[in-house]
Amino acid sequence: MSQREKALIGVIMGDPAGIGPEITIQSVLSPEILACCQPVVIGDSRVLSKAFQSCSAEGKIHILQKLSQVHPNSDTINILDTKNVDPKQMTIGKPSALGGRAVFEDIDLAVRLANSKEIRGIVAGPHNKYSVNLAGIHFAGYPPLFAKLTGSPHAFNMLVAGSFRIVGATLHIPLKEVSQTLTTDLVFATIEAAYQALRRLNIPQPRIAVTGLNPHCGEEGLFGTEEETAIGPAIARARDKGIDAAGPFPADSLFSHIQEKQDYDAYVAMYHDQSHIAIKTVSFERVAGLIIGIPLVATTVGHGSAFEIAGSGTADPTSMKEAILLAAKSSGT
Repeated sequence: MSQREKALIGVIMGDPAGIGPEITIQSVLSPEILACCQPVVIGDSRVLSKAFQSCSAEGKIHILQKLSQVHPNSDTINILDTKNVDPKQMTIGKPSALGGRAVFEDIDLAVRLANSKEIRGIVAGPHNKYSVNLAGIHFAGYPPLFAKLTGSPHAFNMLVAGSFRIVGATLHIPLKEVSQTLTTDLVFATIEAAYQALRRLNIPQPRIAVTGLNPHCGEEGLFGTEEETAIGPAIARARDKGIDAAGPFPADSLFSHIQEKQDYDAYVAMYHDQSHIAIKTVSFERVAGLIIGIPLVATTVGHGSAFEIAGSGTADPTSMKEAILLAAKSSGT
């Protein structure tokens, strides 16, 4: 693949006080990443420079004034400098309003660049929700932020580890609110978003399995009725639209053989832990998130900012690499 054919992928470091800057450096200099796309870091160059002190990686930083100035050299990190974080004003490993606002501003810029077709995809590094909220910005994770910035009614996080893909109809809400949040429209929107994402990943006829919410899928209403009132009707609507969706299935048995084979191209779960436990048990290090239901290509890492090890040089960049590779693949490269 020639340099001209490679997609420009905007990479956000995430919270500047976390492990994001370290794993960004290790990832964007990786030969496997440079073979499939041209990453461009979007963030403060001073944060990137400081992160080199805790990394074993070697490379040069090239500050861009505009994206047309990208240097394709394998030892060069191209960065669009946002100049929004002074490392001297924050403490590595500690949440701060400064770091939280930088996360929001970097994502906002990346979305504008993607909307104008200047970049083909966005990779969002590990954030800290408390930091962003300290900045006075209500933040419950990347999916609702991407939904707001793109004007989309819904955004969902499809977790991906190899051929295992799972997405939750709800994400960062209290468990006691899941039942009242689930509607036929919401579950159908999740199934449809998963279907469209799979098509972009070159799966022409996706098969999607949908879990129930209650033990044993409610067992004829003995343990709950959401399978009958919301989930089942959503599956029926999807099938009427030509989507090969099946279920609802009891979640405690649906994933019992997942390590040997995946019978479906994607799975739709009803709440955070139902989806996250399944895939993170199978392949924690490789998990990346594909934000679906929005008109842009956006991915994220499958873990948080890990303040407890930030600056130690021990962070594993595998999930960040997987997120970049997933963005490149989803963008058509």
